[in-house]
Amino acid sequence: MVLPFKRSAAAVAVVCALVGGACFAQEAGPQSIVVTGQRGTSAWVRAESAHVVVLSDAPREDVARLVEHLERLDSLLRVYTDDYRPTSAGPESKLNLVYLNDVRDLDLVAADRPANGIALFRDCTDGTQGFLVRTAPLAAIDDDKLVKTPLDEGLSYVSEAYARHFLYRHTDVRGPSAWIEGFANYFAGVRFGATQMVIGRTPPGVGRYFYFLDQGHRYNLDYADILGPRPFANLSDTRRRAAGVEFEARSWLLAHYILGAGERRRKLGTFLNAVHQGAEPAAALRDAFGLDVGAASTALWRYRLQRAEVMRVEQPPGPRPEIAITTMSATSGGFMLADAALKACPAPAQGEALLRTLTADAGAVPNVEAGQLALNRARVDWGDPAAALPWLEKTARRADAGADVLLLLARAHLKLAARLDAGARAPHLDAARAGIARARERDPGAGAVALAALDLSLLADGKPSPEALDGVLTAWRTGRDSRTLARAAVLASCYQVDVPRAEHILRTLENDVRDPATAAWAAAFQRRLDGGLSLADIAAEMRLVPGAGGFSEWTIDQVSVMRDVEYNAGLEDARGFFEQQMQNPDPSKALLNPPTSR
Repeated sequence: MVLPFKRSAAAVAVVCALVGGACFAQEAGPQSIVVTGQRGTSAWVRAESAHVVVLSDAPREDVARLVEHLERLDSLLRVYTDDYRPTSAGPESKLNLVYLNDVRDLDLVAADRPANGIALFRDCTDGTQGFLVRTAPLAAIDDDKLVKTPLDEGLSYVSEAYARHFLYRHTDVRGPSAWIEGFANYFAGVRFGATQMVIGRTPPGVGRYFYFLDQGHRYNLDYADILGPRPFANLSDTRRRAAGVEFEARSWLLAHYILGAGERRRKLGTFLNAVHQGAEPAAALRDAFGLDVGAASTALWRYRLQRAEVMRVEQPPGPRPEIAITTMSATSGGFMLADAALKACPAPAQGEALLRTLTADAGAVPNVEAGQLALNRARVDWGDPAAALPWLEKTARRADAGADVLLLLARAHLKLAARLDAGARAPHLDAARAGIARARERDPGAGAVALAALDLSLLADGKPSPEALDGVLTAWRTGRDSRTLARAAVLASCYQVDVPRAEHILRTLENDVRDPATAAWAAAFQRRLDGGLSLADIAAEMRLVPGAGGFSEWTIDQVSVMRDVEYNAGLEDARGFFEQQMQNPDPSKALLNPPTSR
């Protein structure tokens, strides 16, 4: 099975306009923002648009600008991936994002934050959640200044993280890493004005690295390394830091070369399909673009200096995004980050600590819904699910109960049912079934709902129901960013005896070098599949619970890394100068009367 590449006449027309001409943009009216809230508000707000739900403690005007930027970026990414983005099987779930006003708050979400980590997408059983950081106020840019106005560094990281995750969420592309990172960095430089946008600008970290090289500093990688399986092999820790930004920069240059011209863009599908089917990326690059890996460094460096263009064009037609912003009460705001951290599948010690903290803090304010939601989420995941039932059941009875509460209630009942003998499970299973059905009505594309329905059928019937299997596959075709859902989709395909589809998903997982554990599972399961599996074997694999730790997809602050690289390069240059002076002193600079000590 190959990646489902297709051709959309409308998308091609827009892409052609991006390269050579102007689109006719609808006259920009005022952005549609609806604000609701209450007295005694906190800094936290909730912003919702067509594709995202954003929780943030940043200033409201910056949150509005961020959401509009993400909606514009999302539309642009759909144009650029139209040829290899599979058609969604149904309505898409909105992506949950947290926009933090302080980068240090990332440590409250992920204790393992890498040095200079600036954005995080966390893949958990309950869905994927993104954590982005505001580094400075966001300013509107006039159309005629889009090319020259310095790029906001923080917004570049936001765009990079969103574009990278877009590939994982909406396509089967998992390699090569150089393409994924190049794609993400290419769109990190996109900016939108009132009616126009600019594409192809150099992101701040990438530009700083190229300037570093232009000053005569040595490079660490060539394109054989960048397209190879281990680009940083045999590099010292110091050189590895510089090589990390170099990898991003050279990947950006490759993506700019491919995406910067319509003729090369039309060959992208051939390249990605070949890699998906197992071809070496260097060979696929040569076959698709005629670019030999040995000559790529020189050819692309010349392209950067002579032919890389920045395009300022009209935005595609369409109304400005509608954004609904809800302010939080002063007491509710304090629980927003704790609830988000719980949904980001924390480590056991962190989850248990959150349960203890929320038991005290939320327990002291029983009428604050945000606090009770966080507390009862902690009870379901890290404490006694039975203790969560009274509040969850009361809240679920409301006509406006959201999918989050309904699904949490269903999960609590499933956990309690699993602890009982089969004859005593019926009340909990019935309650879980009702909660899942209502949650699906609220959010039909949610992978977490489909996974809960599969768990329910396995627990109630001892085998997966056809409806549960179909639900998993539909959810996977709608959003592909969950490894847990992808694993379930493999097993659902096998149970339905659709081996080609199962092998396609397995190959996608094996190609994802960022997640060795899931890639290893996919390779091992493929071997088992080749040897033959019974339906009982497949159902038994469905009952196994994957590791609860989730997967972290980090974006790195490249400018901060480059500051360290430049500092170390300065020390190295100074050390070399002094060593040279010691070995070859200049007689003219000798002291005529050297000092003496007494």
